[in-house]
Amino acid sequence: MKEQLALLEQLQKIDNEIDIHEKDLERLPMEVQEIARSLVLIRRDVSELKEKLELAENSLKKREQDLVVEQEKIKRSERRLLGIKNTKEFNALSREIKLGKKVAGEIEESVLAFMNEAEGLRKVLDRKESEYHELEETLVKKKSEAETIGSKAKKLLSKLNSQKDKITVSIEQDYLKRYITVKKARGSAIAEMINGICTACHMAIPPQLNIRVLKQEELIICPNCHRILYVRPENIPEYNKLDA
Repeated sequence: MKEQLALLEQLQKIDNEIDIHEKDLERLPMEVQEIARSLVLIRRDVSELKEKLELAENSLKKREQDLVVEQEKIKRSERRLLGIKNTKEFNALSREIKLGKKVAGEIEESVLAFMNEAEGLRKVLDRKESEYHELEETLVKKKSEAETIGSKAKKLLSKLNSQKDKITVSIEQDYLKRYITVKKARGSAIAEMINGICTACHMAIPPQLNIRVLKQEELIICPNCHRILYVRPENIPEYNKLDA
C-alpha cells in the first residue's frame, strides 16, 4: 500500500504540471485573441474619430468662408454709409450694418466652437492612434511569447504524459479509478495529512482514521473532501512506522 500511495503522489505531481502547461496552451491564444479584438475596436474608434474630425474641419472651413463674406458685406456697407446724405437711407443702412455685425458675431462663435471641437477630436485621435500602435507592438510580442511557450509546453507535455503512462500501469485499477474520479470533482485527488490535518480541506481527521493513515496499510479517504490521504515518512511517529 505504501508503494501505491507513493505512486499516486507522483502521479498527482505530474498531473499538476500537465495542468499548468495545458492551461498555458489554452490561455496564451485567448490572450492573443483578446488583444486582436481590442485592436479591432480601437481601429473602429480611430475611423469614427477621423470622420468626425473631417466633418468638424469642413464645417469650420465653411463658417470661416461665411465670416469672410459677411465681413466684406459690412465693410462695403460702411463705405457706402460715408457717402449717404439722406437720413432715412442712413438709418436703414446703419440697421443693416448692425444686423450684419450681429450675424458676423454669431458666425465667429460657431467658428470658435468648431475650432475647439476639432482640437478636442485631434487630441483624442492622437491618443487613440498611440494606443493602437502600442497595442500592435504588444500583439506582436504576445504572439511570439505564445509560440515560444506553446512549443516548450508541447514538448514538456509529451514528456510528462510519457512519465504518467509509466506510473499509471503500476497503480492498481481500483485506486486509479478512485484517483481519476476525485481529481475530476476536486481538481486534486490526493492530500497530505500533517499532524492529523488534511492539508487540502484543512479539516481534522478523526483519531482512529488518523492512526490508519499513519499505518499506510489501506487506502484512506478524507471524510470531508474525499481525497486520498497520505503521510510523508518523516511525519510518521517512530511507533507507527512499519518494519521494512
